[in-house]
Amino acid sequence: MIIGNLGANAVLRTTSEGKQLMTFNVAVNQPNGEPIWFNCVGNMREKLFPYLQKGQCVSVVGDLSVGLYNGRIDLSVNIDKCEL
Repeated sequence: MIIGNLGANAVLRTTSEGKQLMTFNVAVNQPNGEPIWFNCVGNMREKLFPYLQKGQCVSVVGDLSVGLYNGRIDLSVNIDKCEL
């Protein structure tokens, strides 16, 4: 579970199979004030999508995956549950 603020408005993406996915980035502040960024991806949630705007505080529950992207650590959450 992570709790933080959206860095930008949520975006809808369509996979090659035609499935709609919702994506957004969440900044979780550390005690030293530096944010840790998480890329969140999940099935489209029609009722929630319009409210996922930059700065909105959200809690996200899901599976965490860690990878490398352009030499940087990439933290991604496959969304199971998202609440404002």
